[in-house]
Amino acid sequence: MQYIHRSKIVLILFFCVSKLYGQGREHRPSYDLTKFHFGITFAPSFAKAKVLLAPDFYQRDSVRRISTQGFAGLCFGGIVDYRIGKFATVRYLPQIEFSQRNFKYTFDDREDIAKTETVSLNQCLLLKYHSQRHNNTRVYLIGGLRYTHDFQSNEDAIRAPNKPMVAFKANSFYYEYGFGIENFGIWALISTEFKMSNSLTNMISPDPYIYASSIDRIQSRLFQISFHFHN
Repeated sequence: MQYIHRSKIVLILFFCVSKLYGQGREHRPSYDLTKFHFGITFAPSFAKAKVLLAPDFYQRDSVRRISTQGFAGLCFGGIVDYRIGKFATVRYLPQIEFSQRNFKYTFDDREDIAKTETVSLNQCLLLKYHSQRHNNTRVYLIGGLRYTHDFQSNEDAIRAPNKPMVAFKANSFYYEYGFGIENFGIWALISTEFKMSNSLTNMISPDPYIYASSIDRIQSRLFQISFHFHN
């Protein structure tokens, strides 16, 4: 008898939880009928850089090797989505980004490290194409362009021959691409997104000293795992 009562209690609790979380039914069925949606994003990231050496690098007798080191960072900001079709959305994504990249210089007698830290405002304009909704889940592809202004750029800093510095330009453009998974909850749409950003412009701000003049071009790269929360 006691076992039967316990079973009834478990069944009642399961029924209540099912009703509360809407198991077996579609959440927010009218979500796609609204043109505009807003949200916030939180995105752990990893920043790297690709270096192309100066054409005469191997004719020099000073720097032997240049290597790069990436670091984990963080981005956060807002989301504005505008629906333009059944499966297509234009997304504006303003973000604040904190990142760092180091450049290690190997000489015959020593090693120097030039640290490049960035605190930037990113403004992304993206096109999102999503699949048909399956219950409360769907997947999507995303891609577009990003404009970045680095508030911590050393482009105008005073430089010296014995000061390890690789200055990034304050303004740059990127292309971005990735994919994500959207989950419709009762109160919000939660997305998990994987995205790669690569710079279109040459990031390095040139100068005549050995640290910058040894490099012809720097392409910045950023990998993000974003968590989006939409209304």
